[in-house]
Amino acid sequence: MTARDRTTVGIRRRNLSGRVRQLVLAALGVGLVLVMWTLAAAATEPVRIPSPILVFEAISQNLVEIRALEFASFGSGGIIQNLTYTAVNVLMGVAAGAVAGFAIGLLIGRVRVMRNLLEPPLLFVGTVPVLVLLPFLSLWFGTARLATNGMVIFYTMVTVAVVTQQATTNVSNYYDNYALSLGASSTRVLLQVVRPAVIPEVLGAVRVALAFGWGFQAIAEVLGGQIGAGRVIRVYAQYAATAEILSIVFSVGILAVVIDGIVAGVGRWVVRWQE
Repeated sequence: MTARDRTTVGIRRRNLSGRVRQLVLAALGVGLVLVMWTLAAAATEPVRIPSPILVFEAISQNLVEIRALEFASFGSGGIIQNLTYTAVNVLMGVAAGAVAGFAIGLLIGRVRVMRNLLEPPLLFVGTVPVLVLLPFLSLWFGTARLATNGMVIFYTMVTVAVVTQQATTNVSNYYDNYALSLGASSTRVLLQVVRPAVIPEVLGAVRVALAFGWGFQAIAEVLGGQIGAGRVIRVYAQYAATAEILSIVFSVGILAVVIDGIVAGVGRWVVRWQE
């Protein structure tokens, strides 16, 4: 075995040991939270803090069918159906907002006239509390899917646009001029220099928007949705069913972590040229 091979094997072993250490620490962290949760539940009433066992039982009982929905609102379906609806809305909203924000950010970052025209209103709408927009969306679109999904689209668009604009400006100050000095056209600079250079920062912004998108979508469904995880929370809140509410929150959290891991993995593959 050559020295290079031994170095490669050593690096792989260190990476493997580092990942194992991360998994062990993560498992210990989850176990610590469960222990603290169990102790807090034992010290109070179940209606205030239900135990993890009650929450997990609520998940298993309501996974396919939720009787409370049938009784309170003549609805149907269980956690799976309502959670799927919420997840699809979040992913569609983040995707639509990310595409629009990326295009707006590139336009503002590359064209001075558009920067002077669009940057002030973009900064203004970025300071508006997103929840303030929900009554207007409900007024304009009712309780349709677009109304409950509007906050996710709007927040993602603003977040991605601001990050893309800043990343484009940073790239243009160095790599842009260097590529132009080598004879590259403006279109080629945009597609082969600017676009890949800003992707890592844009992916980070998308993950941030995705994390907040779950909360915005659930809040919109709580206030006026006809289906989704937020609607189930609203129904359970009428009966002070704390364990069932936490079962929905817990399910949303687990799904959010899984999807974020998938997005992170896809992001690493997209920017694998960095390695």
